[in-house]
Amino acid sequence: MDWKKLSTEKIMQVYNRLFLSRCYLCDLLCKTPLCHYCQHGFADNVQHCLKCKRPTHTTGLLCGHCQTRPPTYQHCIAPYRFEGIVKTLIHQLKFHQGHHYSRPLTYLLSEHLLQHYATQVWPEQLIYVPSHPKRIKERGFCQTRTLSRQLIRYLKPKIGSACPSWPAHNPLKKIVHTQAQHSLTRKARLKTPKNAYQVKGNIAKHVALFDDVMTTGSTIEHCVQLLRQAGAERVDVWVIARTPDKTF
Repeated sequence: MDWKKLSTEKIMQVYNRLFLSRCYLCDLLCKTPLCHYCQHGFADNVQHCLKCKRPTHTTGLLCGHCQTRPPTYQHCIAPYRFEGIVKTLIHQLKFHQGHHYSRPLTYLLSEHLLQHYATQVWPEQLIYVPSHPKRIKERGFCQTRTLSRQLIRYLKPKIGSACPSWPAHNPLKKIVHTQAQHSLTRKARLKTPKNAYQVKGNIAKHVALFDDVMTTGSTIEHCVQLLRQAGAERVDVWVIARTPDKTF
């Protein structure tokens, strides 16, 4: 008997029971990162554009932008609106070193992904929209890297070999340091330089592009086009939340 392995397993069981088997918001004992009650407090993105998942007052229709300029990605998964608890958790993660909030956020996204891909083919590769090195230095980490890695940890035990690969060296790079997007107006975001990213590395035929929040969709669309130019035949977009228009 490998006593070292056994003791490590027992220690992890005790650690999980004491620290991880509780809701991250209310501290209630539960088997998931968020209890059933707290999950009901999240703003579900139920009414949205059929293609880009922009929150709307109707469902099952294309928004005006997608009708005139359809996005080049295949599917968009955006289960929540960027408001309320979701907005608070993402802000805590990005601006207040709340690394532990990556667990409940990616847990919720993983549950929606499992439901969506129950009848779909999973992407071969997961690529995240990166921050510029200067921004990473300011913040101390890249939140999309942290989130996407945790997301894979949730998916791997559930889907095994079908799980997308997570490259240690992300082939998508941000090469132009731009002003923080949360500090810009919608009009200013749309004017963000289109050459801010580049792709260096191998790209699978079917790719999932991950970001924490989609606002105008311009950054996502630019990155999707780069991935397609690099060899991707299909790109699915995965985001935790979609920002509603001010008129929503």
